[in-house]
Amino acid sequence: MKQWVVREQISEKVNKELEQWPELVRHLLFYRGIEKKEEAEKFLIPDYEKHLHDPFKMLDMDKAVERIIKVIKNNEKIVVFGDYDADGVCSSAIFYEFFKKIDFKNFHFHIPNRHLDGYGLTQEAINEFIEQKFNLIITLDCGITDVKEVEIANKAGIDVIIIDHHLPPEKLPEAFAIVDSKQKKDKYPFKDLCGAGVTFKTIQALIKNGDFGIVPGWEKWLLDLVAIATIADMVPLVDENRTLVFYGLKVLEKTNRIGLLSFFRRFEINPKNIAEDDVGFLIAPRINIASRMDHANTSFNLLITESSGEANWIAGHLEGLNNERRILVDKIMDEINEKIKKEGMTEVLVEGDISWNPGVLSILANRLVENYNCPVFLWGKGEAREIKGSGRSDGSINLVDLMNFLPKGLLIESGGHAFAAGFSLITGKENKFKEEIIKAHKKAKKSKTENSFLYIDKEINLDEINWEFYKNIEFLKPFGANNSKPVFLFSDIEIFNVKKFGNGGLHLQLDFKNSNDEKIPAIGFFMNGDKFMAGQKIDLVASLEKSTYRNSLELRLRIIDIKVK
Repeated sequence: MKQWVVREQISEKVNKELEQWPELVRHLLFYRGIEKKEEAEKFLIPDYEKHLHDPFKMLDMDKAVERIIKVIKNNEKIVVFGDYDADGVCSSAIFYEFFKKIDFKNFHFHIPNRHLDGYGLTQEAINEFIEQKFNLIITLDCGITDVKEVEIANKAGIDVIIIDHHLPPEKLPEAFAIVDSKQKKDKYPFKDLCGAGVTFKTIQALIKNGDFGIVPGWEKWLLDLVAIATIADMVPLVDENRTLVFYGLKVLEKTNRIGLLSFFRRFEINPKNIAEDDVGFLIAPRINIASRMDHANTSFNLLITESSGEANWIAGHLEGLNNERRILVDKIMDEINEKIKKEGMTEVLVEGDISWNPGVLSILANRLVENYNCPVFLWGKGEAREIKGSGRSDGSINLVDLMNFLPKGLLIESGGHAFAAGFSLITGKENKFKEEIIKAHKKAKKSKTENSFLYIDKEINLDEINWEFYKNIEFLKPFGANNSKPVFLFSDIEIFNVKKFGNGGLHLQLDFKNSNDEKIPAIGFFMNGDKFMAGQKIDLVASLEKSTYRNSLELRLRIIDIKVK
């Protein structure tokens, strides 16, 4: 259980500085570290011209652009190597749209198979590119760690341009150019673009220097893809990312991309009402599901197709894969829950099976952390070449530090950050891995991190829930990482009605009534409703959201945590 913390009151000085904004907006800005009028205006009213940085401030951008322009002018062969997740697929689609716009045809797109090829460039892929006599390889959302593979390409006379956003290793690949703002010598003002964000900046630079005859501002039509990738990759929605997503959502309202329009119809999304939640919970997961359950080419084709028939077929296929994934996750979840009932819980949950598809384990690990409030490590092999796993932390421990305690000879590789990590496990070491993780967890330093606390923006009552109140919250959209939805505390409120919904009652709806006897619904996904009943008093922490499900407008609460009185 996370510790609830109601945030401090806004200072008088900041209250005065931000007086042009409504009281609730002032509070929410203050809690996001915004204390100056100019900062507030930039945050609340992003400006495409003012708030995007010059792409040429990125290290090597000039070299990359000059080489790409030369290849295009000479009609040399380009292969674009994109990663298989939503960020990489959207990055690839952005480059595809650019090539189509300038009528360049001498290119090929290559997206690897998540399970058979793994992440990043491979020697097999490089050998294929050598055989096909490509002149230039452009990597998107990957490549920054591929030292050996770039060396092979260099020896064969193929230039490599790396366009990435991941943390660079100590030894960088000797590529022709590396465009990644996280490089030590890079002076770019913002370091947290996703892969598609860096790709978009590259396209901006190409248009600026390339003399392609493109109408100024055309690149804005690519922002729907940038917004999807930025939200999917969960990079901080501040600074340049906030501007890109702000305008990307506006492009999504007007998009002519046939594949996305097919999604909108399937999920009954009205483009005029599209929000970051639609992208984060409906669109991005379906784009991601292709690489987890099939091949990412499927999602790539959805984003670039000009055929309504193909778009409808792919959208239906992706939804089918998502349903398969849901069934698979539920099945594995049941297996783990049953095992815990029989064998009891440990301080860290480590489970796996050769038959489990590694592509669904990160989703499953997140749910298990929520259910059991402990670190989780899951592994599987499925059709992959090697055993792969995902780790998730409850905030009590740094996963990277924990894996550093493991003895050598267990893992082929590992990486990630404090709360989310991935690893590859040597076959035959599965039982040993579990033993050593449990040992390492006992030795590792435990601490309460920011993730151990639930910060509450304001305590309010049910009578304050109305459209005017929600309008003030909307000032801060789009929400996401580092700009999460405002969280409110409702103390000592009485449950009016309890309802379960979804497959087998997976989800929970609690209804409350305000002093005017108006119903206020609260929704909790993947929440057990067995312990709640009408007439019960609870303390509730929730965010506020506008639901347009089946084109019916409703204001409701999204449950975050509950304490029964």
